Amino acid sequence: MGCLAIVNLLLRVLSFVCLVTSVTILTTSNSDMSVASVFHGDVEVKYRFSDFYAYRYMLACSGAGFVYSLLQTAIAIIQVKTGDCVCDKLSHFDVYADKIMSMIVGTGAAAGFGLTVDLNRLPSRAMVTIDFLNKENAAAGFCLAGFACNMISSFISFKIFKDDYLYDC
Repeated sequence: MGCLAIVNLLLRVLSFVCLVTSVTILTTSNSDMSVASVFHGDVEVKYRFSDFYAYRYMLACSGAGFVYSLLQTAIAIIQVKTGDCVCDKLSHFDVYADKIMSMIVGTGAAAGFGLTVDLNRLPSRAMVTIDFLNKENAAAGFCLAGFACNMISSFISFKIFKDDYLYDC
């Protein structure tokens, strides 16, 4: 059994955990604030992640990445246990899909960081609270960590795919 297959499995599990954490933080964060109105006095305003398109995009990317990581973790467990690939066609899927899903998760993290920076630049943070922005920033950070694990795992999958001495695919 190759050491690369075990490292690949660990990275896939770590990616799955990071993306699940990102989705959890993202979906549970909200912001309640009181806004002074000339006609109505103090008005209570509630914001959720779904009020911002970039955070919805980050959720979609993190969700897709976490489902993909779950699938790839199961395949990596089979590879570690049996010592060979599930099938030859799956190896091709593994190599190319890893790259595509890594980039999708990476763009979701970038969208989350970008919107958080833009909302921080608003004068006196007129729309959202600092706590809300910190939670969204943490979700984007976990999404970025999931991206890094996916990308490193894709390079390892490519190395495993090229080395015939590790697996008889």
